[in-house]
Amino acid sequence: MSELHVLVVFYSRYGTTERLALAAGLGAVQARALIRLRRVADLADPQTINATPAWRENLDRMNRDYVAPRPADPVWADLIVLATPADSSAEIEGYCTVLRSTGLPSGTIAAPLAPGSSAQALGPIYAAAASAGLIVVPGQLVSGDEVAAAREHGRRVAEMARALKKARDG
Repeated sequence: MSELHVLVVFYSRYGTTERLALAAGLGAVQARALIRLRRVADLADPQTINATPAWRENLDRMNRDYVAPRPADPVWADLIVLATPADSSAEIEGYCTVLRSTGLPSGTIAAPLAPGSSAQALGPIYAAAASAGLIVVPGQLVSGDEVAAAREHGRRVAEMARALKKARDG
């Protein structure tokens, strides 16, 4: 069987969503998938970012640690995990808008993820991913360890994507 490719795209200011994205990526790796981990850029202007030292510090570190999603990434992926903060989904929504023009293969799955499974953050991501032509797999409600739940989500959706790819490829 061919390899399963998982693209984990996240937006994080202070590291909370970054940890969930890393956990989801680990779950996908545990399901024997190859992953790419990408951070979308901030929409906020530099003055807003600089006004919050913790944001500036985390942004500098994340800019060293991660690259932005590249046009070839979604075409490569069988599954795209979309991790967003609970209080703002604009960056990930914007990324989903870009996905419409990338020529995604049919059957690509989107697996949105947010701290606390925030309906406020996830609703717009579900809609944006579906509008981009992705098959949206919702996460489960989390009560307890969000990192463990994100890892399980990554593993579970990777297994779903593998089964769909196997059925599609015959």
